[in-house]
Amino acid sequence: MALLVQGEIVSHMERAPGVFMVEFIAPNLATVARPGQFLHIRCSEGNDPLLRRPISIHAVDRDRGRVGILFQVVGRGTALLARRKDGVIDVMGPLGRGFSTGSHNLMRAGSIAVVGGGIGAAPLFFLLQELARCGDPARVKVLLGARSANQILIKEEIENLGYTMELATDDGSVGHRGQVTELLLKLLPEGVSYVYACGPAPMLKAVCAFLSEAGIPGEVSLEERMACGVGACLSCACQVKAAGGGVHYRRACVDGPVFPAGEVVW
Repeated sequence: MALLVQGEIVSHMERAPGVFMVEFIAPNLATVARPGQFLHIRCSEGNDPLLRRPISIHAVDRDRGRVGILFQVVGRGTALLARRKDGVIDVMGPLGRGFSTGSHNLMRAGSIAVVGGGIGAAPLFFLLQELARCGDPARVKVLLGARSANQILIKEEIENLGYTMELATDDGSVGHRGQVTELLLKLLPEGVSYVYACGPAPMLKAVCAFLSEAGIPGEVSLEERMACGVGACLSCACQVKAAGGGVHYRRACVDGPVFPAGEVVW
């Protein structure tokens, strides 16, 4: 059930060039939010811009009733949001279908891989919070990729949850020189039983191809453009495989943004 929340901003910081984290108080939202879901946020205090912006839920502290978002400035709306250092933020959510974190995943033999590319790491932190609460962090392998070292996000926060990780950068400034998918390809034969991923489309396409070839299930969070956030405008329609063969369209804002890796048509 989506809520309309007026949350007081309690924290604001720039975590990387052009990437901001904002935390606000929203106890009811913190209670019902699930990893992989997103929020529809009014970026300014007025009605300009008119449309809200969809931003994934980055972190949740249910005990303190706090919700965090981590986002990259990509246009006027997110630029305005990045300037919101205090006051009240108008939020609708949680929206969409998130990651499945039930026992059917956590009880699988083998390890779980969590793969993030660039700002795609943002919703994965909430997922890692839930996995740490429900299972054994030692079973989870975290792979993060970015263009360069200064764009690797939330490394320390993930380590504080008890996880170890491998890093990849395009320029080799930290970790493996190359794509994060190359790290995943090497990891899959080592007993990986499930994969969660979020990042740019080329990365997710490669992840899905690797999982299909290896016969390993997983879920991917698509970075689709969303306007209304509630399934009315169809701007975020994406192709998925139909049960009887062929393809059909699903709305990422309602039926996703998280989809089984084997269902997405690239």
